[in-house]
Amino acid sequence: MKSSKIIKQVDIIRIKNSKKLFIKDDIVNEDILEIYINGDKHFEMVFSATKPKTLAAGFLFTQGIIHEKTDILNIIYHEDKNQCHIILNDTAGKRLNKFQKGHQIKGSSGGTLLQDKAMVLPSKPDGMLSITYHQVLALIKMHQEHSMVFHQTGAVHSAGLCDTSKILFLYEDIGRHNALDKLAGDILLNDIDTHDKIATLSCRMSLEIIGKIIKTGISIVISNAAPTLAAVKLASKAGVTMIGFARSNRFNIYTHEHRIHS
Repeated sequence: MKSSKIIKQVDIIRIKNSKKLFIKDDIVNEDILEIYINGDKHFEMVFSATKPKTLAAGFLFTQGIIHEKTDILNIIYHEDKNQCHIILNDTAGKRLNKFQKGHQIKGSSGGTLLQDKAMVLPSKPDGMLSITYHQVLALIKMHQEHSMVFHQTGAVHSAGLCDTSKILFLYEDIGRHNALDKLAGDILLNDIDTHDKIATLSCRMSLEIIGKIIKTGISIVISNAAPTLAAVKLASKAGVTMIGFARSNRFNIYTHEHRIHS
């Protein structure tokens, strides 16, 4: 399925078996999303042009500026300008001011990295959700099968919101942090209960990525890639079960094994 907004076709030259082929190739598009808050532009981010409102809301949520849906009084996306205009209530507006005045450590996404440790308080392990070895591998396989933009272009990351048996929603973007923010924004704006949900990822699990997972309240995260040591320590402290290198018939459990069983 092609989208004129996300995927474009370009003429390329492919060399195969030392022969020159003139073909058309699917290539992912990227654009700049401007985020206006209470009338002023505060953020810009490069993104794949899907779910701009959930991306903007999710970014503010995972950065600790928004705590709940009611912090947003209005949110409008102007497609012709790639602008998302958000009106926050007074409390969230004060958090925004504090956020921008703080001494922030920039993460690889351009957002802040643990600006305030209170932003990443340990989640409460529910002790209820569990998943089998087979379900872990089945979910990561379904994640890969659902990643349609990746199959067409090879140029995006993805984050899946799942229950124990299926992918409920999949979010793709050129930025792995954006994919997580789209997931978080959907959870926030649509009041999705995450106590029984699982996240699947196509990317390495860094400190930033696990911080975003913690904000959503999801207690199990599965990736086909590696974690970082800082992320493992944070997941352990926060009660998140972290699974990496989930591929084919194997995976590694890094934290809170009690949720995974044969």
